[in-house]
Amino acid sequence: MSLAKARFKVLGDKDSLEGTGIVDTGSLMSVIDEDLADELGLKYTGRSIELTTLSGKETTSNEALMSAFEVEGERLVSERVAVCRLPKNVREKLRAMGAHEQVIIGVITLEAAGFTVNPLKGRLEKIGWLAL
Repeated sequence: MSLAKARFKVLGDKDSLEGTGIVDTGSLMSVIDEDLADELGLKYTGRSIELTTLSGKETTSNEALMSAFEVEGERLVSERVAVCRLPKNVREKLRAMGAHEQVIIGVITLEAAGFTVNPLKGRLEKIGWLAL
């Protein structure tokens, strides 16, 4: 698993938020804290998703759609995210890393925006899209 930071902007039906977030290559879906999802006005799909944390704890999240999710200026429309209550210790760790405490950028979002994490440099690199 590699971690890097990225500029993001998330847009819902009611509000938007810009900041710096952690990109977690160990997380398939991007994760948004419940309180932020409510503030933004995200639309829930009705689908529940089981997430497993690094500690092995399972937690249930709800899938929601954002109006848009921008990563380093690349705009993704109707991006699916997992919404759950992020534990206090996770929020504190995100803050300590200089990242927004309510947003974790996952691999699906990262790849859809055409980026990958360079683990040697700890930053994003634009790779575009691959087709085989």
